[in-house]
Amino acid sequence: MSRLANFFNLFYRIGIMLILFFLIQLPPVAITIANRYPNNLGLTILLVAIFLMLFAFIIGWARRLYRQYDQLGQGGHLRLGLVAGGYLTLLVGMMFFGQLNILLFHQTQTANNAAVAQMLNHNQLATIVFVIASCTLTPVAEELIFRGVLTNLFFPASWFWPKLVLSGLVFSCAHLSTNVVSFCTYLFMGMVLAYVYRRSGSLKNSIALHAINNIVAMAVLLKI
Repeated sequence: MSRLANFFNLFYRIGIMLILFFLIQLPPVAITIANRYPNNLGLTILLVAIFLMLFAFIIGWARRLYRQYDQLGQGGHLRLGLVAGGYLTLLVGMMFFGQLNILLFHQTQTANNAAVAQMLNHNQLATIVFVIASCTLTPVAEELIFRGVLTNLFFPASWFWPKLVLSGLVFSCAHLSTNVVSFCTYLFMGMVLAYVYRRSGSLKNSIALHAINNIVAMAVLLKI
């Protein structure tokens, strides 16, 4: 009976992650549709509202799950040194994988970044909301899902590296990749974010790191 209960518990946890994985893909769809009708203000407002409501639901549900399954305790302070070190690590890693992507596949950016770039500057209101959300709501939602929920749902609390690898793998699967280098780029990013979270014991740090990374990425895409 215990084995059967453990099996259903595992199945339930996998189901939770599959639903969250699917849900986090939905908000950008609203912006994509809005970009097709840049002159329809009413439709744009409706789609932007749907975009924000989806994020509100995702963040609210993921936050409840995080509190339910948290293995570390939700204390901990913002550790600026750890965030800065994490960002430098990301920067070096992104430069390495970027050069490898150019060398092996002649791509100057990942497919995910190219897709994000295509979503900008088609619909002014949608672009503004999307950019702001990418630097605020997206880091919160993705950190709650891929670090706060995922790393606490699977493996005992003491299993440090398996949690990092799992977080990186699932995080990378949630981002568009067309080759192995692109996939490894987001795998590396997810693992660094998971390391910062697990090392600090607080999602504040991985959220801050994720937000900084997205702010810089958006600035580059917008050529600010």
